[in-house]
Amino acid sequence: MKTITLLFFLAGALTCGATPDSDWGAVQALHDGPGIPPADAPEKIVELARAHLQKQEKALSLFLAKNPQDPRRYTAALELAGVEAALGASVSDRNRVERSIKRLADLERDKSAPSKLRADAAFQRVTTSMQTVLLAAAQRPGEMAMARNMIVESAGNFASQYPEDRRAARLLAEAATILDDQPSRKRKLLEQASIIARDDGTKQRIRDDLKRLALLGNISDLSFATTKGGTFSLSQKRGQVVMLIFWAGWSPPSVALLAEVAKFAGGIPAGRVAIATVSLDRSLGGCDKTLQALGISEWPTSCSGRGWEDPLARQLAINALPTIFIYDATGKLRTLNARNDYAALVRNLVNEAGGVRR
Repeated sequence: MKTITLLFFLAGALTCGATPDSDWGAVQALHDGPGIPPADAPEKIVELARAHLQKQEKALSLFLAKNPQDPRRYTAALELAGVEAALGASVSDRNRVERSIKRLADLERDKSAPSKLRADAAFQRVTTSMQTVLLAAAQRPGEMAMARNMIVESAGNFASQYPEDRRAARLLAEAATILDDQPSRKRKLLEQASIIARDDGTKQRIRDDLKRLALLGNISDLSFATTKGGTFSLSQKRGQVVMLIFWAGWSPPSVALLAEVAKFAGGIPAGRVAIATVSLDRSLGGCDKTLQALGISEWPTSCSGRGWEDPLARQLAINALPTIFIYDATGKLRTLNARNDYAALVRNLVNEAGGVRR
């Protein structure tokens, strides 16, 4: 029945005068993104982004179904895999992510596809596989170790198979991001990446990652001026667990994470945890609107308006959003980015600091 329905749908589309070029034009028209959310509702950016991804998924799927021999089918398949992965990660749909990985693997093996595009598929397959780690952590924690090993191995295989590809070092650096709880292994992978890195951007990223790694386990006396004219200081928060969140209103994952942490904060024992943020927005007004919309404007926040060149971001070598640093009650940095497991870590550190009944 589903097949018959699809055939009628495609037949109807064909009779409406659609051509491969017009189908491709519909795909191209979506490349500009979802647009800007209403000024009074910055949190809508997540909703807009998901809706836009769904439109892209539909347009690309339709193009491939109607034009199986079009030379642009390889590009369409690669783009569709990326959209499926992004949408799957956004709504925690593991099946979508796995479908994306299979599509990329098929494209990588397709000898009729251009060699560069096959390398693109291989690169994207490994990066997409990393998303399964996040989903596995949320759904089946027991798979974490195996998934991480697979990703590190896949990154290494890509570097071996495509040694001249400028992305090989970046892929090794990306794989290193899932080894935050294994510092020595993470450092080894980053050092391997630094040897083959060619472009300045990747070299800088690796330097940032190594610098941030050196901060782990050390006590910090970080302080900054807040947007409300006050001062936030880690040294004044001794005895409390501190969450320091780096974010930006233009980053949908950042806004979503802030909303999650806001809900989590409601169940935290009073006085045991302090939350502060650093916004990489270029507009103080935009930063304030996001915080107010999420109901967290009371959190101490820094916003220099300098984006990635923010002094605190540079000082702590931040190169990805969102990033959550968590300091224990002694002021020691205990994680490089707890965006996926902040709740468990915070509870453990609170208990470690004084034993809280739950």
